[in-house]
Amino acid sequence: NCHSLISAELPPAVEVHDKAFVQCFTLELRRPQVNYNSLTDEQRRQRSRENIRYLKARNDGLPIHKICRDPNITKDQLQQFIHNNNNNNNSNINQPLQQRDELRMTALHSLCLNPKVTPEMFK
Repeated sequence: NCHSLISAELPPAVEVHDKAFVQCFTLELRRPQVNYNSLTDEQRRQRSRENIRYLKARNDGLPIHKICRDPNITKDQLQQFIHNNNNNNNSNINQPLQQRDELRMTALHSLCLNPKVTPEMFK
């Protein structure tokens, strides 16, 4: 059981047992809550499969989140991405920065969860 998993990356090609995330309550926060004890084993496996799908595709359509979760990101790469995104879209950079994933996390949340990030990267 994973009672406190909040962030993970699963490459799309990796195979994961369909019961790997059964009773992973923090991943369950991204959807309407149910009484987990009332679910059948098959319903629990289905929710686990949905969690696996989510962990494989959580960055789809959210490139700033993907960059912020990258353990190899540097301050220069982050600044360059933000600069390029702002210039290419001719839009306010705050829009992608305020987008939320299924766990309602912003790019800043992702950056804060990244253990390789330094304090300078927040400036």
